[in-house]
Amino acid sequence: MPIAAHPALARALEAELKGGAIPFARFMELALYHPEGGYYRQPQPRIGREGDFKTSPHQSPWFGRMTARQLEALWEALGRPAPFTLIEYGPGEGWLAHDILESLGEGAFAASLEYLLIERSGPAEGRIRERLAPWMKEAAGLPRARCLKAPPDAFEGAVLAHEFLDALPVHLIVRSGGVLRERYVEMREGGLAFCEGPLSDDRLAGWFDDLGVSLAEGQSAEVSPGGRDWIGQTAGRLHRGGVLIFDYGFSSRVLHHPSRKEGTLRGYREHILREDILERPGETDLTAHVDFTAILRAAEAGGLTLAGFTDQCHFLLGLGLAEALGEAGEEGGGGDAASRRKAMGLLDPAGLGSAIKVMLLTRGMEGAAFPAFAMKPDDRESLATLRGETGGAGAGA
Repeated sequence: MPIAAHPALARALEAELKGGAIPFARFMELALYHPEGGYYRQPQPRIGREGDFKTSPHQSPWFGRMTARQLEALWEALGRPAPFTLIEYGPGEGWLAHDILESLGEGAFAASLEYLLIERSGPAEGRIRERLAPWMKEAAGLPRARCLKAPPDAFEGAVLAHEFLDALPVHLIVRSGGVLRERYVEMREGGLAFCEGPLSDDRLAGWFDDLGVSLAEGQSAEVSPGGRDWIGQTAGRLHRGGVLIFDYGFSSRVLHHPSRKEGTLRGYREHILREDILERPGETDLTAHVDFTAILRAAEAGGLTLAGFTDQCHFLLGLGLAEALGEAGEEGGGGDAASRRKAMGLLDPAGLGSAIKVMLLTRGMEGAAFPAFAMKPDDRESLATLRGETGGAGAGA
């Protein structure tokens, strides 16, 4: 029986495993991003009701409408530049972009906006182009949208990364026998299995020490050099503006607390959490929580400044979601009760409201204040320990 349903992915995995075990990060890269058989390169949608998971934009269009308010606030703080370049990484099916663009209508901000979507999947790009067709053509007063394979070398504006970082390949690290070891993937009895070996990347050896944390004996954790590289490269390209990140995650101290013994790596298929993440590569979404302390350290090293950090609930409340829903209802445009319930679900403290953190990093915007970040997350230890400057922290939510 092949180790993957897609023949090209199965061949690629078998070719690499023929030479011995490979780091899990390499397995994850192939399983998610192989040009033909990777999970995110398949012709069918992976996000939404017909896919394997749902995100905030699928919960309600109000998420995009509120995000548009934050982007316009960045534009205002920059002095209303034209063009204002917005780069979205990992746009998926283009729903967030659609809701942002649709909410803007016409006006000075809309006319200034150049929306660039970085999407490497050909099938996904096709669906994005269809969904964003009104903005893919030149029209006076409307924002412009384009799909690209890579970002421009330099720009002024904003970067948007919604549940992008949690899908980057991660190394699996475990403390065993008092030392750090790495988990690899190997062929065993015709299938895939985990094994342990030495660290495969020199950057991994001092990773936790640099963040001021340590793993307990037997504790495993995920490490994402790719996330740190991405924010460093993004900082190098951003002349002036902001980077807005939405994702599952915590500070280093909360994420790697001893109580989180098994880490956060998860597999999802058909909206169900799957226990064996090595099964059915190319058909299963793989994800791990973001270490926001590691992201912040790399961002500041690249010259960015932390301008805000909170959770999705408090971010949306700070932008006025509750008031906007009330006003829309009074004007008869609030939608039916079911639509309003979905919008309120964005604030759910037992779900997306607290699980998704929001980070804003800026350059060249000293002194600017953003009300969306005025309210702090309920898991205060995650916020208090973001820089790793305090003592012990709890495990968080």
